[in-house]
Amino acid sequence: MRVVISFLMSLLLTGLLSFVSVPPMSAQDRLEPDLARLLLDAAREWYAIAHGRKDFEVSDPGLVPALLGLAAEQAGCRYKEDIATNPVRFMHLVGRRLAIVFCPGISGSHQVFDLSNLRKPTMIALPLAVPPDGFGATTKPGRITWEKDAGVFRAETGSDVMPSPRVRHTYRFESNGFVVVRVEVQKDGVGDWATIWDAPRWALPANPN
Repeated sequence: MRVVISFLMSLLLTGLLSFVSVPPMSAQDRLEPDLARLLLDAAREWYAIAHGRKDFEVSDPGLVPALLGLAAEQAGCRYKEDIATNPVRFMHLVGRRLAIVFCPGISGSHQVFDLSNLRKPTMIALPLAVPPDGFGATTKPGRITWEKDAGVFRAETGSDVMPSPRVRHTYRFESNGFVVVRVEVQKDGVGDWATIWDAPRWALPANPN
C-alpha cells in the first residue's frame, strides 16, 4: 500500500511541477555577460582593427568596434546601411581618439564619438550657429569632411532639393573639443560661400600685475 501511495505522490508532484512557470531569462540577463565580454575585449579588439594606425577608415560593419557600434545604434544611427559608401573614419588628434560615423536618413549626418576610453564611446556635441544671434550645440552637425592640410573640419547641412540654402561650419579640434571658427551660407545651394560669422580675436585684458 505504501508503494502505491508513494507512486501516486510522485505522479502528483510531477504534475504540479509541470504547471509551475519558470520565469524567462530577461534581455538584461542575456546582455550582461555579452557586455562584460565586450568590455574585456575592447582594447584587444581595437588593436586588432587599428594595426598601429592613427588615421584610417573601415567600410565593413564587421570591423567596427562592437561597443562603438552599440553606442551608435543606441543613438539611432543606422550606420550599417551606408557604411560601404560612407566609411567610419578613425582619427587621433591632440591626444584623443575619434570616430566619425555617417548616419543615413532624410538629412543624413555624421556623428562624432570620443574613443579615448575604448570601453565607453562617448558622443560629442559640436557648436552650431542659431540665428539670429547665438550658438547652440548638436550631435548631428551634417556631413563632415576633414581638411588635413588646413587642420580643420567642415560640416555642411542643407537639402538635396535645389534651390535651397546650405550652411557650412568650420571647426578646429583642440584639447577641450570642437571649436567653431567660421560659419558660411550658400544661398541657393550652389556657387560661392558667403561668410556670415568669423571667430573674432579675443581681446584679453591686460595683466593688472
